[in-house]
Amino acid sequence: MMNGERTYQPRCVMRFSRELYQIEDDITQRLPALRPAQALGLALWVYGTVMAKSACMTAILRELAQWMRPATARQRLREWLKDGRDKARPCDAQVEIAACFPLLLRWVLDWWVGSTTLPLAIDAVSHQDRVVALVISVLYRGCAIPVAWHSVPAQEKGAWMPHILTLVDHLAPAIPPDWRTLVLVDRGLWSPSLWQHLRQRKLHPLLRLPDGIAVRPAGRKRTVTPAHLVPLPGRAWVGQADVFGEEARQCGTLIVIWGIGHKERRVLLTDLAPRAVQHSWYSLRMWIELGFRALKSLGWQWQRTRRTEPERVARHWLVLAVAPLWVLGCGTRDEDAEQVQTTPDRVRVPPQLPAPTGTRLSSLFARGLGAARRQLGHGRIWQRLWLRPSDLPGPYPGIETVIHRNPKPDILPERYIPL
Repeated sequence: MMNGERTYQPRCVMRFSRELYQIEDDITQRLPALRPAQALGLALWVYGTVMAKSACMTAILRELAQWMRPATARQRLREWLKDGRDKARPCDAQVEIAACFPLLLRWVLDWWVGSTTLPLAIDAVSHQDRVVALVISVLYRGCAIPVAWHSVPAQEKGAWMPHILTLVDHLAPAIPPDWRTLVLVDRGLWSPSLWQHLRQRKLHPLLRLPDGIAVRPAGRKRTVTPAHLVPLPGRAWVGQADVFGEEARQCGTLIVIWGIGHKERRVLLTDLAPRAVQHSWYSLRMWIELGFRALKSLGWQWQRTRRTEPERVARHWLVLAVAPLWVLGCGTRDEDAEQVQTTPDRVRVPPQLPAPTGTRLSSLFARGLGAARRQLGHGRIWQRLWLRPSDLPGPYPGIETVIHRNPKPDILPERYIPL
C-alpha cells in the first residue's frame, strides 16, 4: 500500500494473516497518531470491510471468524469505536479522529502523481434521520476519498458552518503552498464566511450560488440577477462582479452558464481570474455523489448501520476513508496496467501517459475493490500504489460565452467569444 517496496518482517507469532499485518504496518506508518493497538484495530476493520464489501459489523465478523471467536472479534471492533471511559477497562486512550485528518490528506498527496492541482469538495451526507456527516473529500477519477469529517445528530439545532471551517483548518497545513487547490461547494452550503476562510488559507473556492442572487458586474451601477446575464440555454457569462448575499457582499469572478440540455442555470463564484478558470470544472462535484454511492449501496453499505452516536460514527468514518483510498489505489494500478497492455504485477511505477478518460465499463472503485479482494484472497497485497488524476475538464462545446471586462472609453465592455 505504499509507493516504495520494502521487505516485510513477519511477526514471531503470527496470529492473523500476513496481509492483515501488512495493512497494519502501512496504517502505522501513514497514521502515526494512532497507538499500536488502535492501528491493529483499524486494520481489522479495513480488512473485514474490503473482504465483506460492507462496513457493517455483522458482515465483518464473518470475515474475521477464521482467526477469532465471534464474541472476541465483536468486542474488539466495538472497543475500537468507543470513548476511553466507555471501554470494558475505562482509560484515557481513544481514537482521536481530528489528528488523522492532515495525515490522511498527506497520504493522498504522497500517492498523487502527475499533477499539482487538488480538487476538494465539501458536502453533507445523512443516514436516514439519525445522523449527518459533514465531509471534505478529494475528488478523484469518478469517485471521492474522505479526508475530514464531522458528525452531528440529524435533528440537532445549530449551524454547520463552524464545524466546516474547523475541518478546513485541519487540512490547510497539509497542502503544499505551490499547489492549486479547488474547493467545490454546493449552494446549500454557500456562505460568505466560508468564502473568506478559504481565501485566507490560500485555497481557491468554487462556490455555487442561488440562481436568484443579486449581482453587479464590475464597472456597472445596476444590480441584476443571473437570469439577466444568461437568459437562454447554450450561453455563459464570465467576469468580475460583486455578489450580494444576505450577510455580506463578495467580489470575485462570477460564472453563469446554462448548458445545452440542462434544466437550469449554474451560478458560480471563484477567486481565480476569468481566463484562469473553466465553467466546466464544477462538473467534478458529481464525483462526490458517486463517492457517497460507494459509501452506501455500491461499496460499504453505510445505510445499513444502526450506529447513531456522533463520536462513534466519526471513528467509523476513518474506516470509510482508509478503505476507499486503498481500493482506488488498487484500481488505478489495475487500470494503468490495462492502458499499457500488461498485467498489474508488472506495473511497478506510474506510466508516463495521460490518465485514462471517457466512459468506463466499470467504475474505478468497483475495479479496485475486485482487485483488492483478489489480493487478500490470495494472501498478498500490492506494496506499490499511486493515484494518477486526470486533467481538469475542458470547456463545454457549443457554448457562446461573454467575457466581461471593466468598460473603458476605447474598449467595448464585453464581447462574445465562442469556445
